[in-house]
Amino acid sequence: MTWRDDNIITLVPKFKIHEGKKEEYMKVLPKFLEKVKANEQDTCVFYGFVGPTEDDLVICREGYNSADGLLKHLANVDAELKAALENADIIELNVQGPPAELEKLKEPLAAFNPTYYPLVEGSFRSTKN
Repeated sequence: MTWRDDNIITLVPKFKIHEGKKEEYMKVLPKFLEKVKANEQDTCVFYGFVGPTEDDLVICREGYNSADGLLKHLANVDAELKAALENADIIELNVQGPPAELEKLKEPLAAFNPTYYPLVEGSFRSTKN
C-alpha cells in the first residue's frame, strides 16, 4: 500500500434533537445528502449521518479537500441546516485538519464555537481512497 499526506478537513457536528421533533429532523437528512451529492463532487471526500441514538443524538461525518471546500459546503446546505436547527441544536462541533487550513475556518465558523484539532505533522492516508 502507498501513502500520501493527510490534508482532509473533517467537520463533526453533533446534533441533539428537540423532544418530540425526531420525525421532522430526520426528514431533513436526505435533503442534505442529495444536495451534497449533486453539488460537491470536487470538494467533498465523504459525507454521512450516524444515528439517532437512544438519546436522540445525530452526528454528521464530513470530510473536505480544503477549508474552501468546507465553506462551499456550508453555503450549499444553508437552507437545510436552518431547517435542521429548527428541530435540533448543535451541541458539539469538532473541526480537524492541517493547522493552516484550520486558521482559514476560525472566523467563518466562530458563531458555532467549534473545537479545533490540528493534524499532527506526518499524518498520512492511503492513496487508494
